[in-house]
Amino acid sequence: MRNDKGQYASPADKQISGEMEELLGRYLESLREQKDRTKDSTVNTRRREVRYWLAFCESNDIDPLAATTEDVRGYIQLNSNLADTTVGSYYRSVQSFYSIVANDARDDQLELVNGHPCEDSNTIDLKDDYNIYENKAEYKIQHDLTASNSDELREGTSEVLALKPEQVESLFDAVPGKTPQAKLRNEIAVRLNWYTGCRSVELSRLKIENIDWEECSIDVRSAKLSVKENSGLIRRDVYFPEEFRFQLKRWCERIRHAFSAEAKPDSGNILVTTHNDEMSGPQINDVVKKAARNAEVQRPLRPPNPDPDDEVKEWFVTTHRIRRSAISHWVNDCESLGLHQVRRIAGHARIEQTMEYVEDDDEQIAVDYQKAMR
Repeated sequence: MRNDKGQYASPADKQISGEMEELLGRYLESLREQKDRTKDSTVNTRRREVRYWLAFCESNDIDPLAATTEDVRGYIQLNSNLADTTVGSYYRSVQSFYSIVANDARDDQLELVNGHPCEDSNTIDLKDDYNIYENKAEYKIQHDLTASNSDELREGTSEVLALKPEQVESLFDAVPGKTPQAKLRNEIAVRLNWYTGCRSVELSRLKIENIDWEECSIDVRSAKLSVKENSGLIRRDVYFPEEFRFQLKRWCERIRHAFSAEAKPDSGNILVTTHNDEMSGPQINDVVKKAARNAEVQRPLRPPNPDPDDEVKEWFVTTHRIRRSAISHWVNDCESLGLHQVRRIAGHARIEQTMEYVEDDDEQIAVDYQKAMR
């Protein structure tokens, strides 16, 4: 529910009520009827991202069929910490929802009270209104992000912007922290981000009781996938190196519950604060951003060249950039890991998502082909 200042609230999770599920189902049915050539992958994206919008509406007491342009703007602003392409996709799904509902001529339950709240760029323009570049190529050009002009970026033709492993590892010794215990907690957070490739929300949910110390794995619930669509991937195992086991175990069994007044010795979240039994996703993200600044690998993205008084709305190195860098490393540098294995660890719903991280190497293709034909 919106607070006293009229600010929109973020939903605690992406779950929605039965009534909202019914509305989502009506929209999807109408979508298939109106656009019968829509690919299954697009339908799945719309299902997932419209559910996000409906969860936002429900948490703010908004009737989706009576939503206004101001409500949609609130949704965009609430997600402005995400990558431009992600925000763009979320917005396109909201547009799709209202376009399909507005054009529906069969279902009497699909009627808009206030008309289409985001019909075209005259209503909301992501680029002009929010400096959001949803097209990957345009985003790269705007922020001058290529491997040739940045020592931190990996080279290759992959569309994914990823840091080199040595750049990520430079963050470990650069974490902020007012006390040795806080610095250790923050180092654990950054290392887990890199080793597991977890999203920030998933990192905040990692629990001691889900650690398999012998296998060096942690069972985690996906922050993005739904039980209905991806029942086999809703939980997955992520892994950490054997050499990290001692440091992680020392934190979990000896230091964590002394550091936090709210932490239980043998269970609960791995990452905690002094006064809370959970270190939130945004808090973990702040640690990563500060560590990157300390390691001198950080740079502003939005705006790309801020004045001293400007607020930086998006930084290059975040928990999500570390996640992308980890997946890129697994796909391109780790011969022992196959694409399907990486897909499982990363929690991707489709193998095509993992394929986006592949960097072409024409010279290596020629060598590997000759080996295969001997």
